[in-house]
Amino acid sequence: MMFFSSLTKSFKCLSTGGSISNMLSNGYIARYNTKANVFFNRTRELRYFRNAFSNEQPRLHVILGPPSTGKTALIRVITTKNENFSPLFINCRNGQFDSPENVYNSLSIQFKTLADKQMKYLEKLPNELEIKDKILDFVNFVAEKGKEKITSDRVSELLTNLFSQLGNSSKEGASLLKSFLNWLVLNTKEERRFHAILTSSDSFFINWIESQLQIPHVTPYVVGDLSIGEAEDYFEKHVLPQHGCEELKGKFDHVRRITGTRMLIINMYVSEYKNNGGKLEYDEFSVFRQEDDKLRTGLDPFGFPGEPIDPLWDRNDLIKVMKKIVEAENKGFVLERDLIEEIGIRKLHSLVNNNFLHRRQTNMFANDINAPNEVILTAMNQPSLRAMERLLKILA
Repeated sequence: MMFFSSLTKSFKCLSTGGSISNMLSNGYIARYNTKANVFFNRTRELRYFRNAFSNEQPRLHVILGPPSTGKTALIRVITTKNENFSPLFINCRNGQFDSPENVYNSLSIQFKTLADKQMKYLEKLPNELEIKDKILDFVNFVAEKGKEKITSDRVSELLTNLFSQLGNSSKEGASLLKSFLNWLVLNTKEERRFHAILTSSDSFFINWIESQLQIPHVTPYVVGDLSIGEAEDYFEKHVLPQHGCEELKGKFDHVRRITGTRMLIINMYVSEYKNNGGKLEYDEFSVFRQEDDKLRTGLDPFGFPGEPIDPLWDRNDLIKVMKKIVEAENKGFVLERDLIEEIGIRKLHSLVNNNFLHRRQTNMFANDINAPNEVILTAMNQPSLRAMERLLKILA
C-alpha cells in the first residue's frame, strides 16, 4: 500500500497563526494550465523513484521542486503503472482543512474511490481473511465471509483511527498537521505499513517538516525541469506535432532561451506562438509578462500587496540578487551562502517566501542542474530570469 498526498504552497503561514485552509489553498502567484495531457517519459527519474518506493523499509518521502515541474504527474505514473503499488491519493488542494471535522469530510470524499479501485482484489480474498490484513491495519471493517459487499459508502471508516487522533488535537492548523505527520511516521517507520509520499513546491516545506519530526524520519527529493536533451525531444516530438508548428523544428535553442526546459512553459509558449499567428517575441509571452510585472512591483517592496509574508528587502537588495542570478545563467543556480553574504539571510529568505527565488535544500534525483551538495537558489523559471535580465538593462 502507498499513501500519496499532494500539498500546495504554502506552509510558510504556519508561524503566523493562519488557518490550515489558507495554508493548503494558497499557491504560487501563477498556476499555468494547458490542455496537454501526454505524459513525457522521464526515464531517469522514473527508474530512481521506482527503486526508492520499492524499498522494503517504508519511508516518508517528500518530493520537492519548483511549481509546475510535473511532480504529481510523475509520481502518479510511477505508482499507478506498477502492479506492485496500490496507491491512495489525497489531494490537499481540495476541500477545507481548518478543523478536525472539515479535514475528515474533505479527505473522506477522496478516500471513497479506494474501495471501488480495489474491488477486484478484495473479491479474490478468502472469505475468512480480514481485509485489514491485506490493505492497511487501520482499515476498520471486515468482509464477513463474502456476504457483505465492500462499497464506497463504507470507505469513510478507513479514517477512523487517524481522525480519532485529530479530533483530540487542537483546532489550530499547525496542531492538525503535526498530528497528521505523526500518524504518517507511525505507519511508515514504526509499524512499517506503507510508504508515504508528500509533494510540495514550497521552498521551506522540508525545513518545516524537519522541525516537526526528527530528521531521519524524512527523505527529500527534487523533481526539477527536464534536461536539455529531454526538453528538446519533448519539444520536437510532442509539442510541435500537437500544435502543428513544424516550422519551429530545429529552433529549440532559441525557444529554450525564452522558456527554459519546463514542459508546461514550453507548451504554453508554442500554444501562444500559434495563436499569435506564428510569431511571439519573448516579451510578449504571458509568463514573461507576469514575471516582469512581479519584479517591477518588487522594486518597491513596501507597496507590494497580496503576499502572506511582509517583505524585508529593499530595492538595492533585489537588484543585487537579480544580478547574481543573471550572471549565473549558464550554471543555473547561485549558492545560498553567496547571496547571504550579499544581503543577509532574513532578506534573502523573505525573497524566497514571496516567490522571487526558488530554494533547493537538496538536488537528489534532479536532472536539470548539476549542483553541488549545498543549498542553492534559482530563478522561479526561465521567463523570470529573462525579465530580470531586461529590467537590469533598463535600470542601468
